[in-house]
Amino acid sequence: MVEHAEQMIGSRYRLHESLGQGGMGTVYRATDRLTGQVVALKRVTKPTSALHISKHSTYTNLQVSLANEFQALASLRHPNIIPVLDYGFANSQPYFTMRFIPQARSVTHVGAGLDHEGKLDLLMQLLRALSYLHRRGIIHRDLKPENALVDEDGQLMVLDFGLAQERPELHPTTDRVSGTLGYIAPEVLQGIAPSPASDLYAVGLIAYELFAGEHPYDLNSHAALLQDILTNIPDVSRLDIDAPLATLIERLLKKNPLERYQDAAEIIAQLQTEKDQPKTSDDEAVINSFLQAARFVGREAESRQLHVALENVMQGKGSSWLIGGESGVGKSRLLNELRILALVRGALVVTGLGLSSGSLPYELWRDPVRRLALATDISDEDAAILKEIAPDLDQLLEREIPAAPKVKEEIAQKRLIDSIKTLFRQFLAENEGRVIVL
Repeated sequence: MVEHAEQMIGSRYRLHESLGQGGMGTVYRATDRLTGQVVALKRVTKPTSALHISKHSTYTNLQVSLANEFQALASLRHPNIIPVLDYGFANSQPYFTMRFIPQARSVTHVGAGLDHEGKLDLLMQLLRALSYLHRRGIIHRDLKPENALVDEDGQLMVLDFGLAQERPELHPTTDRVSGTLGYIAPEVLQGIAPSPASDLYAVGLIAYELFAGEHPYDLNSHAALLQDILTNIPDVSRLDIDAPLATLIERLLKKNPLERYQDAAEIIAQLQTEKDQPKTSDDEAVINSFLQAARFVGREAESRQLHVALENVMQGKGSSWLIGGESGVGKSRLLNELRILALVRGALVVTGLGLSSGSLPYELWRDPVRRLALATDISDEDAAILKEIAPDLDQLLEREIPAAPKVKEEIAQKRLIDSIKTLFRQFLAENEGRVIVL
């Protein structure tokens, strides 16, 4: 449970009960005061000494491990991968929020109550997520049942990307072994860099558990488990499944990674045959996931300019930029990449939205004002004035705000601008971070 009732994080998230603990910290159910949504909030609670970071990393503390997870997830859009929402710092400790999965259970827990077809469906959802990750060059490195949760509608979500890395960054002989021992591939224990085949080995173990109801190795003894991982070949003949599926699982569990499947898409095709289904193309949601979150390429010059501008902002040197162009040239993607980078650098990123027609005056400042009002000890006088563009400030700040005195229109406009300026200045005075307005 939460240590203190109604504990607030970043002035925005109200914590409720703990949902579980992982290698980096604790995940809580939380309410986002800004949107009213229930989210899952992952917060660092481990001391720096508990972190397992490669000596090749330029990072020195746990903040970076969480930042890596956020950056890995923030660029992903797939129906079987947990979406992340926000990133920030509270008391110098990082946190990020992601979609809350009500009544979530592990893939093996849910699978225990399903028939053969239901188990195959869960396995295919898991493989679709991995196919997407691997095609983007990302290796999960800690795949296990607890990191593949299923919601009440049967949709599987892969999560916990704290150990995820892109392949070029791996150092096979010097990186520490990371992951959960019961699901680590034998070659990783022997010092070989993780690969897609290493993730697929974990899929083989999960598949074995789905159909056997138990793990193939001895989990009660550390020494016995190590020996099993390195030498014991699981007996798939004891599984109550047909020969083609047993052969598929057996191949996934090969000790030599070169003898395993190398591509999750190939396994999906075989499982479709197992289910006696035609080999169909991905559904619309999966196709869109590849289009919406393809690897960010191009716009190098513009990206460099904005990165320099961000560095200047972090040093207290602000600037304004106009990004223009026709629809579809990559403006939103460029800004989203900047948003992710700014968040992990510790900036508060706020977004204003103005419509091309029918917009109210100062409407694009509504969302920035609401966000900053939560993070600032705003006075009733300024709050009353700012209610002109953010009418729900009473509910947001959870206090009654008196109406602003009536004044002439030109005076009211100047008063509103002054209150917006005051809000920004007050935030900067009360907080160490910077503000990025997109």
